[in-house]
Amino acid sequence: MDPTTEAPTLSPLARTSLSEATAELLRERIFAGAFEPGSRLVEADIARQLGTSRGPVREALAMLRAEGLVREDPGRATYVASLGRRDIEEIYEVRAGLESVAARLIIERSDQEALAALDRALDRMRDASARGDRQGFVDADLALHGELCTLSRNGRLYRAWEAQIGLLRTLIRLEITTLVESLEPLIEEHVQLVDGIRSGDADRATAACWALFQGTSRLLTRGMADDEVRDQR
Repeated sequence: MDPTTEAPTLSPLARTSLSEATAELLRERIFAGAFEPGSRLVEADIARQLGTSRGPVREALAMLRAEGLVREDPGRATYVASLGRRDIEEIYEVRAGLESVAARLIIERSDQEALAALDRALDRMRDASARGDRQGFVDADLALHGELCTLSRNGRLYRAWEAQIGLLRTLIRLEITTLVESLEPLIEEHVQLVDGIRSGDADRATAACWALFQGTSRLLTRGMADDEVRDQR
C-alpha cells in the first residue's frame, strides 16, 4: 500500500460490545477492499477514529488474528492478511463438516423437537424474505445454523462453530445483501437440509449440507484470484 495514500476513515461506534462491534466493522472493511492486503492496522489510529479506548480495538484485532484476517509481524505491527479463494473454500468446508455431523447426531436421536425448532427457524427466514428484510434474513440464516449446532447436543461442536460466528456473519451478510438477487433459492437450499434431517437419511442430510455450503463458497469466490482477495461489493 502506498504510504502517501490517505487511510480510509471510520465513523464512531455506539455499541455495547465495542470489541465485537469493532471486529465486525473491520471485517466488513477488509472484505469490501477498504483495507487492502498488506495494509497496516494501527491500534491507536483505529481507536481515535472510532472514539473508543485502545482496549476494544486490541481485542478486536486479536479476534481477527484468530480468524486469519490479519497477521502480526515479529515487531508486533498488525497487517491485513491476503485472503484467497482457498481460504474461503476452507471456511465453508469446515462449516459443512461441522454441520453435517450436527445433522447426523440429530438423526441418530430421532429428535422431533429439534425438527420443530429447525422448522421455526425456516419460518423466520421465510418471514424476513417476505418482508424484503435482508438484514433480518442474515440474522435468521445465522440463527438456523446456530440452532442446528446447538441441537447436536455436542458442546465442543457448538463451540467450534461459535468461534467462527463473527466471520460467518460477515460472509453471510456479504452474500445476502450484495451478491444474490432472490432469496428464494437460499430458502430452498435450507429446506433441503432440514428435509434431509427429517428423512432420517444421514447421507441425504450430509449431501444437502455440502451442496448448500459449496454453492455459497462458489458464489463468494467468483472472480477471485487463487491467491488474493478482491473487492466483492
